[in-house]
Parts: sequence; C-alpha cells; structure tokens
Amino acid sequence: MLRITQEGESNTPLLRLEGRLEGAWVEVLRKSWNELAAPPGGKLIVDLGAVSFADHAGRELLLEMRKRGVALAKASGFMRQVLAENGDSERKGE
Repeated sequence: MLRITQEGESNTPLLRLEGRLEGAWVEVLRKSWNELAAPPGGKLIVDLGAVSFADHAGRELLLEMRKRGVALAKASGFMRQVLAENGDSERKGE
C-alpha cells in the first residue's frame, strides 16, 4: 500500500509518499505526478522519507521523475542506495 499526500505551496508542490511503491501503486504515483504538473519555473518535490520499499517499476519511475527535474527528498539510506545502484546499472548498460 502507498499513501500519497499533496502538500506545499502552489509554486513548489510536494508529494509525500508513505509505504511501499510497488505493483499498481506505481501507476497511481505516475498519474498523481502527471496531474500535478508543476507550474512553469516551478519545482515538484517528492518526499521519500516514509517509503519502505520500491520494486523495479517503482525505482524506474523515481529515476524517470528525477531525470525530468523532480527533486527526490528525504530518501532513507536504503532508498538512496537502491536509486544509486539502479542508476549505475543503467549507465553500465549504455
């Protein structure tokens, strides 16, 4: 299960995630992200502080979000390692 809470000011919206980013929840997050489109010159922040797990599709979505300018904040050591390892394996495959 994943809880997505929208917070923050309109020029810097924040999505706070809590739980496990896996399965159908990956598409729920993608839909929330697409619907929230940050204003021109604005920035979207995703708080990963309470994310306990991300499957392969969840990691891929987070990497895509980061690549498109979304700030991934408060990631636990585990999540930082997962995102870094995934990014390293992508670079090796290029």
